[in-house]
Amino acid sequence: MKCFLTLLVLILAVPSFSLAQGEGDNSNNTTADPIAETFDTLFNYTDSVNIPAKTSKSAGTILHQVISKVQRYAFDLNGLNLVLSDQLDTAEMSEKLPEIHLAAKMIKNKTEADSQYLNHRYLVGMENLVSTIGDLNNTYQKKIQERVDKLSEVGNRLNAIKSDSVFAMTLRDTTLVPAINSELNMLKKSLRTVDSIYLEQEIVTARFQARVSENTLVFLTLNQYLSQSKKRLDRLYWTKEINYPWEPINYPELTNLSSVAIDSVGLNAKLMKAYMVRSGYVFLICSIILILIYLKIKSTINEIGKQKEFASLILDRVKYFKRHTFSSTLLILLPIFLIIFNRPPLVFISILSFSMVVASSLLVKEQFGEYFNKIWFAFLLPYLLLALTSLNWKVVYQERWYILLSSLLFLGMGVLLLRHTIAGKEKYHTLIKYLAVFLIAIEGFAFIANVMGRFNLSKTYSVTGAILFYRGIGLFLFVNVFLEAIYLFIEHSKKENDVFTSYFDFQDLQKRMKGFLYIFATATWVYGVIWHLGYFDEIYNWFSEFLRQDRTLGDTVFQFGSILLFIIILYVSTFLANNIAYFASVKDQKTATSRKQRLGSSILLIRLAVLVTGFFIGMTAAKIPLDKIAIVLGALSVGIGFGLQTIINNLVSGVILAFERPIQIGDEIQVGVNAGTVKDVGIRASKIQAYDGSEIVVPNGDLLSQSLINWTLSDKKRRVELIIGVGYGSDMKLVKSVLEEVLTRDRILKAPSPRVYMQTFNDSSVDFRVLFWVESIDIWIDVRGEVMNAIFEKFAESNIEIPFPKRDLYLKSVPSNWQEKISKPGEDISPTTPDSKLKSNSDDENKKSSED
Repeated sequence: MKCFLTLLVLILAVPSFSLAQGEGDNSNNTTADPIAETFDTLFNYTDSVNIPAKTSKSAGTILHQVISKVQRYAFDLNGLNLVLSDQLDTAEMSEKLPEIHLAAKMIKNKTEADSQYLNHRYLVGMENLVSTIGDLNNTYQKKIQERVDKLSEVGNRLNAIKSDSVFAMTLRDTTLVPAINSELNMLKKSLRTVDSIYLEQEIVTARFQARVSENTLVFLTLNQYLSQSKKRLDRLYWTKEINYPWEPINYPELTNLSSVAIDSVGLNAKLMKAYMVRSGYVFLICSIILILIYLKIKSTINEIGKQKEFASLILDRVKYFKRHTFSSTLLILLPIFLIIFNRPPLVFISILSFSMVVASSLLVKEQFGEYFNKIWFAFLLPYLLLALTSLNWKVVYQERWYILLSSLLFLGMGVLLLRHTIAGKEKYHTLIKYLAVFLIAIEGFAFIANVMGRFNLSKTYSVTGAILFYRGIGLFLFVNVFLEAIYLFIEHSKKENDVFTSYFDFQDLQKRMKGFLYIFATATWVYGVIWHLGYFDEIYNWFSEFLRQDRTLGDTVFQFGSILLFIIILYVSTFLANNIAYFASVKDQKTATSRKQRLGSSILLIRLAVLVTGFFIGMTAAKIPLDKIAIVLGALSVGIGFGLQTIINNLVSGVILAFERPIQIGDEIQVGVNAGTVKDVGIRASKIQAYDGSEIVVPNGDLLSQSLINWTLSDKKRRVELIIGVGYGSDMKLVKSVLEEVLTRDRILKAPSPRVYMQTFNDSSVDFRVLFWVESIDIWIDVRGEVMNAIFEKFAESNIEIPFPKRDLYLKSVPSNWQEKISKPGEDISPTTPDSKLKSNSDDENKKSSED
C-alpha cells in the first residue's frame, strides 16, 4: 500500500517535472540541469563523494529506482542476517581446544623424557596418537574455515551495500514522500544491526581460529620431532647397541619390567580408546556385518539340514562351519579388517592377529592333521608372550635373553615342520614348507642379530617371524573357509531336483575364485611382513613418489601412476565382464525354459559394455587425452586395413551376432562340417561343443559367411527320417501297417503326424521312407533307436524279410584229389592227411585189440 501511494505521488509530480524540462529545452545549454535541481530539492547527501551523477531520466523513474534498491537491499540484509544467525558452535570448541593443546604438549614432553628408550613401536604409537588428536583439531579447523569463508562473503556483500549512494540520502521534506523516508530509515537501521553482528562474529571466529592455528603449529612441531627421532633410530637400527652375550653387561639393570609393562598397558589402552573414537563408525559397521553374516550362515546350515533331500551329503562336505560356525565366520572377516582400517595402532593389529590365531586354532587339526595341531599348540604360548613384548613402548634390554630363547624355539619349530612337510605328499604341505623356510630364515637372522648386539633389530624380526607364520596359516584357512561359505550359499539357493549335481557348479566357481582369493591372501601377508618390519611408510613414500613423478616421452608428459591406474581399472573391468558373463550364462542354463528367455549372445553385449565403460573410466581417471588415442588409432588404421582385417572382421561379426542373435548359447547348430552345441559366443570367436565331446573354436566371421543350420532357432522339435528296405516277396500293405503301428509310440509327436511312403525299388529291396517328429532334439537319437528296434521285432513276428546281400560261388573246375562225400549229422568231414590217416589206423588197431 505504501508503494502504491508513493507511485501515485510520483505520477502526479511528473507533469511539473516535464514542464520544467520543456522550458529548459528553450533556454541556453549552459544553464544548470533543472532535473538535478528539482531532484536536489527532495534529497540531502551526507557523503559528497557518493552523490549520484546527473542523469537525463525523469524524477519519477529515479524515485522508482530508489524504492527498488531499498527493497532489494532490505531482502539482501534479511538473507545476510539469516546466515549470521547460524552461529559457530563455540561451546564444544571452548572445551576441546585447550584439551587438545594440553594433550599435544604432554605427548611432546613425554617423548622428550623417554628419548633414551625410544623404539619404532613407541614412535609409531605416538604418531597414531598425534594423528588421532590432530584429526579432531583439523575438524575444528575445517569448521572454522568454512565459517570464515561465509563471513568473508557476508563482509563483501555488506561493503557493496554500504557503498551505494542510497544510504547517503535524506529527504529534505519528509512529508512529501513519507514511505520512502520510512523505508530508508528501516534499511539503515537493519544495516547497522547486521554490520554489528558481523563484526562480533568475525572477532569470535578470529579468536578460535588463532587457537586452532596455535594447536596446528604445536602438532607440526611434534610431527617434525617424531620424524627426526625416527630417522635417528633408522640410522642406529643396524648398529651395535649392547655387548655380545659373553661380554659384561653394558646396559642399566635398573629398569623394572613390571612397571614398563603396566605403563605400556595404560598407554595402549588410551591409544586404543582414541582410535576407537576416531574410527567409531567403522567399528560399528564391521561388528554389524560380522553378526549378520554369522546369523545368515547359521540359518543356512539349519535350513539345509531340515529341508534338503541330500542334507547329509552336503553337510559332510562342510569341514569348518558345521562345528565351528562363529570361528569360521570371524576368520572370513579378519583379513579384510586388517586392511580397511586406516593407520591402525600396533595394539589394534595385535588384537586382530590374536583373534585370527584363536579362530584358526579350532580349525587347524581338520585341515593339517594331528602332528601340525600339536606343533601349533605347543608353540602358542611362546607366540603369545613374544607378541606381548612387542607392545612395550620402551626399550627394555632385560628382554634380550627371552628374545634369544624365542628365536631358538621358533627356529626349531620351523625345522620340525620342514622335515615333516618334506616327508608328506599332501598339497597343503607346500604352504607349510614355504612358511617353515620363512620362519627359519627370519628367526635365524633374529638370533644372529641378537648375538651381535642389535637388540631392537633382533626383537623386530623375531616378533615378525612368529606373528606372520601364524597369520599365514590363518590366511590359508581364510581362503578355504570363504570357498566353503560360497558352497553353502550355492547349495541353499538350489532347487531340490538340482541339489545332487550342484557340487559340480561349485567346483567351477571354485576354480574362478580361488586364484583371486590366493592373490588377496598373499598380498595381505606381504603387507603384514612389510608393516611389522617397519618399512611400510618408507616403501609407500618411495613408491608414491615413483608413480607421481612426471616423465617425458617426446612431447608427451606422463606418470607411471596414471598408467598403473589405467591398467588396474582395465583389469577390474575384464574381471567383472568375464564373471558377469559367467554368472549370466549359468543362470540361463538353470532357469531359462525357452530360447526367448535366454540372454544368450546378449551376454556378449554386456561384456562389451563393461569393457568399454571400464576403458573410458580408466582413461578419464588416468587423465589420458582422448585426442592422443584418436591419433594412435588413426596410425593403426593402416595396419588394421592390411594385417588385421580378419581379426576386425571377426570382432564386427561378433557384435552383429549379439544384435541379430541368429545363435544363442545352448543352440544346436551346424556350420560346414562342424556340428554341436553352442557353449560360448565370444568377441572374436565362438565355441561349439561337438557331440563327441570335443570343443571347436569357430571364428565369428565364418558363422556369418557360411551357411548356418540352427536346429533350435524357433523350437527344439526335430524330424527323424528312416529308410527301411523289405524283400520283393513281402506284403507291402502289411509292411506299411506294421510301420504305422510302430509309429504310435508316446515320444513320437501326433502333430505333425508320422508318415510312411514307399520310396524306391532297389535292386534287392523295396525301400520305405519313414518320417516322424520328436518334441526335442535332445532325445531324437534315443527315439530313433527305439523305433528301429521295434521295427526289427515286428518284422520278425510278421515274417517280413529284410533283404541283405547274398553271393553265389561258381567253381569252373575241381581238384582231382577231391571226393564228393555225403556226411551224416555230426560226422567229421575235415580233410584227411597222411599223419591223420596213420593215426586213424593205429586207433583202429588198438580198438580191435581191446575188443579181443
